[in-house]
Amino acid sequence: MGNDRGPEEKLLTKGEVALMCRVEIRTVDRWVAAGKIKCFRTPSGRLLFEKGDVLLVLDRDSERLARTDRLSDASSRKASPSDPTGSTLRR
Repeated sequence: MGNDRGPEEKLLTKGEVALMCRVEIRTVDRWVAAGKIKCFRTPSGRLLFEKGDVLLVLDRDSERLARTDRLSDASSRKASPSDPTGSTLRR
């Protein structure tokens, strides 16, 4: 099995991934458990991540957030005919 990483590519720890993604370490654990991010486990059990894999997760997450924002903006623009401003209180 070959090493397909570049010679200068450093593996990241969970803490570094959390800082890079601006999330809690527990969130990184959840991503690993859900299979959302690829990681390597050392013989001692430590998880290490390639920067490229982390950037893929960030890109997918930002795309998801952008879609969610577009959907919420579109639904907030839909106002009832009797309330064109959309200011009706909801229960």
